[in-house]
Amino acid sequence: MSLGLYQGLGAGGPSAHSDVLTAAPDNIDSQRALVEEIKRRGRATVGSKSYLDAEALYSKGIEVLDLMVKNEKDESVIADLNKETAILFSNRSLVKMQLGKITEALEDADAAVERDPGYVKAHWR
Repeated sequence: MSLGLYQGLGAGGPSAHSDVLTAAPDNIDSQRALVEEIKRRGRATVGSKSYLDAEALYSKGIEVLDLMVKNEKDESVIADLNKETAILFSNRSLVKMQLGKITEALEDADAAVERDPGYVKAHWR
């Protein structure tokens, strides 16, 4: 996924979230911190109905978590990361529904279920 996707969101200007959207953390601690900040901002943007920003934030969070999974060897840590990724896919599914991207919303809901079949909210979406 190209970082260019994240440029110029919102009201036609640069995103207020460009700092996290363009971040490239190089270690596990900074990756975890970035994901937590993305989740915090994602909740806030959904709350304010800034769905384009929320979509970009959740996309970035998924990208970072997928990188963390790729670099992880411990299966229990991978399972936890997949559960966290499922939540972001589910949240992005909600956002895409609000944007009228119904097919993409369903794809994200399916991806959430794939990563965590026990995540009930993903089945609702």
